[in-house]
Amino acid sequence: MPESSARVRSAKIPGWIGTLSILAGSVLLWRDSQAEYLLYSGGTEPQPVDTFSIGPSLLQVSGELLLALGFGALCLSLGLILARRMLKSRKHTLTTRIIWLAGLLVLAGGTGLLIWDAVQVKSFGWFAYAPLDNSTFSPAPWVTGTQILGKLLSALGLGAIGLGFGLHAGARSRSADS
Repeated sequence: MPESSARVRSAKIPGWIGTLSILAGSVLLWRDSQAEYLLYSGGTEPQPVDTFSIGPSLLQVSGELLLALGFGALCLSLGLILARRMLKSRKHTLTTRIIWLAGLLVLAGGTGLLIWDAVQVKSFGWFAYAPLDNSTFSPAPWVTGTQILGKLLSALGLGAIGLGFGLHAGARSRSADS
């Protein structure tokens, strides 16, 4: 009985880590969404006239990484749980390898989309005039469809890799117990 409770605990640990990572990532992304953007063309850094850059903040990058890693950890936990219920066979080994390969390909595709989107030139324009209002212009974050698809594919790829590792580790620990 102690061996089975140790296996249950081994599946719960990545589950809790994944849940806490997703929670922490969500809090960081929420906090980042509360920040105001101040657009101006002047500053201490030399830039061409009428240009500025807005990139992802450190909170946004950290939050997105925590969400992705949390999702991968939850899938690892799911793989550990499912591996206990599957029979050890050649088909199981082939399925695990297919899941790993698919996860790597989807992760590479999502990362490639994110890199491709980051190097694209983005242009926009507006006209705003409020001299007596003394207000600041707070634009919505610029998110493209390519960024959304790239982030979703990257998360699915990490999830598939985590599931594959969980299936492999769970099957190995079950065969060692037999």
